[in-house]
Amino acid sequence: MKPKTLSPDSKNSESNESCLCVPGVLRRTHPFIYMCGLLGMACVMTSGNRQMKTIRGMQDPNPPPFDLAPLTRIDGTFSGSPYDAYDGTSTNTPIAAAAVSEIERPVMYTFFHRINPEKRGTGMDDSGDNALLDAWRTRWTAAGWDTKVLELKHSMMHPRYEEFFSKLQDVPMHGKGGKGINRPYNELCFLRWLAMAAVGGGWMSDYDMFPLGYGSGNGEKQALELPNHGDFTVMSIIPGSKGAGIPCLMSGRADEWTRMAFNILDNGLAHSDEKHWTDMFALMDLRFTNNMFFWSDDVVDGKDILIGRDWTEKDCHTTEGKRGVHFSHDAMLRGDLSHLEGIDHHANDRPLVVEYWMERWNKVCQHV
Repeated sequence: MKPKTLSPDSKNSESNESCLCVPGVLRRTHPFIYMCGLLGMACVMTSGNRQMKTIRGMQDPNPPPFDLAPLTRIDGTFSGSPYDAYDGTSTNTPIAAAAVSEIERPVMYTFFHRINPEKRGTGMDDSGDNALLDAWRTRWTAAGWDTKVLELKHSMMHPRYEEFFSKLQDVPMHGKGGKGINRPYNELCFLRWLAMAAVGGGWMSDYDMFPLGYGSGNGEKQALELPNHGDFTVMSIIPGSKGAGIPCLMSGRADEWTRMAFNILDNGLAHSDEKHWTDMFALMDLRFTNNMFFWSDDVVDGKDILIGRDWTEKDCHTTEGKRGVHFSHDAMLRGDLSHLEGIDHHANDRPLVVEYWMERWNKVCQHV
């Protein structure tokens, strides 16, 4: 089939099927100019075509199939297969997961679920908790981490939550006074382990655990890979002990968090003759079980840096090689705060103490 051409006698004719319309004024010019015009228009069109071909050439005509391996956990989801928590018969529904190609910053989780102040056992009120959480977010973010706060709803997403919670009722948590006033708080300390498993594992710190430098302990940004290939690792211990773990900074894969959660629970059940048993008591006791977890002494007890005077460069050796400082309830009670005017040992003063000391450390120790 021959292409349609314009008739030289049809000056006013128009055709929607024509790929090129030549204005009459161009046809009345000298033939040489006429040909130059045609050549110029052709060059413009072909160059645009070449550009489009170049852009298309950057796209893989046969892209590889979507890989389900790089799935990352997000708050409130499981990962890997989105049906990890679904056995086909339970009421659990398939849970979505987010696919990403790269994660640029490690994530630090903490657990906080607001309960009645009289049942917390921490001495903190809502304003104090909010201030400490804000400080925690700010400091870990500045250290190069993303931060996420988990709560009870994340624990409840674990497929074995009901089983865990039912058994938890038999763990003794009567407190010093024997009345169990702080039981809701102590139960949450057990349930946070499930929350970490439910969101896919990773790093968790207490909200009163603050990073030194990058929070890595080596002066460099924290690597994305979990320590010890994701096997459970406790990074704070009773000084001088051989693995008496303090659950203020820990890491592990999701399956490791589930494994440890039920080991902690079983240890509590095994101490039913005690008046009071916490997740920290259980973690300390589990050090006597072979290969239960990795441990390291990477955290400074807050009482050891609250020394009744301003921190100086000669004190920096205390924090050398450490990931962070734990400003616990106990640290506030046992540390020396006499040099801080207007500050006493009230728990609500913790955010002020933390911010003051962290600024001082950054000033005198960051360059050491």
